[in-house]
Amino acid sequence: GRYKTPTLRNIALTAPYMHDGRFSTLQDVLGHYSSGIKQSATLAPQLQQNGTTGIALTLQEQDQLIAFLHTLTDSTFISHKAYGNPWKPQ
Repeated sequence: GRYKTPTLRNIALTAPYMHDGRFSTLQDVLGHYSSGIKQSATLAPQLQQNGTTGIALTLQEQDQLIAFLHTLTDSTFISHKAYGNPWKPQ
């Protein structure tokens, strides 16, 4: 309960990604976690296993994960007028 985890709903539509917006695609994010993790004293133990850093995902696994994340897109929600831009003229 230290912080509220953001939802993954519509994650494919919420670029840029990461806390500083450094990645513009989900592929970039997974690439970072697969091979871009740098060793540091504050790195989570889950990202430091068997003498390597990162999450070992094959390209096929990355594609499958991205396909799953796309299933979380709710097209009725994003096109519903009640949730649109309140400052945009109707």
